Amino acid sequence: MAAELNQRQNISEVFGKNVRRYRELAGISRFQFKAEAMIDDRQIRDIENGTHNPTLLTMERISDALGIPLSVLLSETPEKTTFPLSVYQQGFDQLSPSMQSLLLSILRDFMASGLRE
Repeated sequence: MAAELNQRQNISEVFGKNVRRYRELAGISRFQFKAEAMIDDRQIRDIENGTHNPTLLTMERISDALGIPLSVLLSETPEKTTFPLSVYQQGFDQLSPSMQSLLLSILRDFMASGLRE
């Protein structure tokens, strides 16, 4: 029973650390995050600190707000610091067509140089 309780605490801590990590990497403020995930400040703080055991529905809303699969948020092994392109889509859409073209050109060059190594 004690081992099961420790495991639950570890899962809460892992989830919380991943939520904070991906929220900060995406540049999402707590204010913006609470609106997107429909949770309050205290819940966000407690979840990110690993002291709150959120419901599955809350975890799903958090996952959707971050644009990160729930399985990634529950993973003890951190994945590379990448995001699905959908996370950047809104900002990309606000760029002028010429800036979009330039950015895509830079990304293609970057990806091509990384593949040669």
